Amino acid sequence: MSVKTSGTAVIIDVTLARDLALAGIGIACLFEPLVRKILCASRLLRILPQSGLQEEGLFLYFPKRASLAPKLRAFIDAARA
Repeated sequence: MSVKTSGTAVIIDVTLARDLALAGIGIACLFEPLVRKILCASRLLRILPQSGLQEEGLFLYFPKRASLAPKLRAFIDAARA
């Protein structure tokens, strides 16, 4: 399928990306737990289900420079232990 689009936007806030996708303004790559209820209610559709990842564990995303903050560094070290 081919779809003609106009304009581009890159959204790094996952809740904003979810809200825009819900409004029909675009597509979003989101973590399934964030949209599980929305998917079950058929308010969003999976468009590339084969590209989804299944990873167990705890994930923490932060800007690289933030890893120098003592509080975050202590949390990371405790979580790894």
